Amino acid sequence: MNYIKQCIPINILDVTIVGHIPDPDMAAGGQPTLVSALWLHEQIEKEGASSKNIRILDTTFDRFKKIDTYEDCYLKEHIPTSLFFDLHKCVESTPEIPRNLPKETSFTDYVRSLGVWPDTHVIVYDRNDLVPAFRTWWLFRLYGHKKVTILDGGLPKWKADGYETSTDVPHVEKSNFVITMDKSLLFTYDDMNENVTKSKSRQIVDTRKRDDPKMIDRKLDGGMIPMSKLLPYTDLFNTDLTMKSPQTIKALFDGSGVDLSLPMVATCNTGMTACCVAAARHILGESVPVYCGSWTEWRQRAPEELKQRVEPDV
Repeated sequence: MNYIKQCIPINILDVTIVGHIPDPDMAAGGQPTLVSALWLHEQIEKEGASSKNIRILDTTFDRFKKIDTYEDCYLKEHIPTSLFFDLHKCVESTPEIPRNLPKETSFTDYVRSLGVWPDTHVIVYDRNDLVPAFRTWWLFRLYGHKKVTILDGGLPKWKADGYETSTDVPHVEKSNFVITMDKSLLFTYDDMNENVTKSKSRQIVDTRKRDDPKMIDRKLDGGMIPMSKLLPYTDLFNTDLTMKSPQTIKALFDGSGVDLSLPMVATCNTGMTACCVAAARHILGESVPVYCGSWTEWRQRAPEELKQRVEPDV
C-alpha cells in the first residue's frame, strides 16, 4: 500500500468495529501480541527514554523507497522515546524474494545500535497500513527475541486517543543483543514444496485481498499455492486499525475453512501481510510460520501444475 504526501495517516479498511484486545496482563506467562495506547503511554511515563526495559520502534516503511520515511515521517512526528526501525536495512533483495531476510551479522549490529537488550520489551508501530509493524514483530521473533509486541492501532490510534507526539530523537546505549534463530517460524520454498507435494501436513492460509491483481490477473501470472485457504488480512482489522476481538478472529478463521486444531502456514505476495495472520493466530494461542518468499517466489520456481489459477470472483 502506498503512502500519501507527508505520510498523512489514512483509514484503509472498511469494516465494522467490534471491539479490541484488552490490555494484556504483563505478568502472564506468554508474551502478548498487542498492547493498547493507554498501556504504552503509562510505560513511557514510568520508564522514560533511557530505560533498557522498553524500546519503542517506529517501523514506517515505503516498499518502493519513493520517500525517505526517516526524514519525511519519523523526524516530523513519532511516539515519544521511539527510535526508527528500517525494514530495508541489512536486506539484499532478489527478484524471487524482494522482501528478503536481513543478514544475521548485520541485523545483530543494527539491533544493538537501537539499544535492544535480551530482556528489552520491544513495542513496534507504524502510521498507515500497520503491515510493517507486523512484519517487524515476526522478524524479531524469528531472530529469537520473543519480547516484542505490536501497538494496537499504531500511531493513528495513539493520536486519536489524545496522546502527544514528539520530534526528539533519543540516544540509547548500544546493547549486547544476540540472534537465536527460531526456524519454526519460517517456511522456505523447499518447505512449501514438500508440504504441497508430499506431506500436506500444514494448512496454507493466503492472506491477500480478494481482488489482489497478483492473485486473479493471469497477465501478472496471478494465482495461489494449491490447497490454499483465503483469509484476507484486511478482514482482521477495525476501521480504527485496531485488531478485531479474539472471538471475531476465530470466526474469521472458521469462515475461511481453517481448522485451528491443525498446523498452518501463512503466505501472501512477499511475506509481509502474512505476518498479520501469523499475529492473529498468535492471539489465539499458537505460533505459526510465514512463507517468506510467498507467491512471488512460488510463481517463479514452481512448475505450472503447482500454480492454482484463480477466477476474479474468488
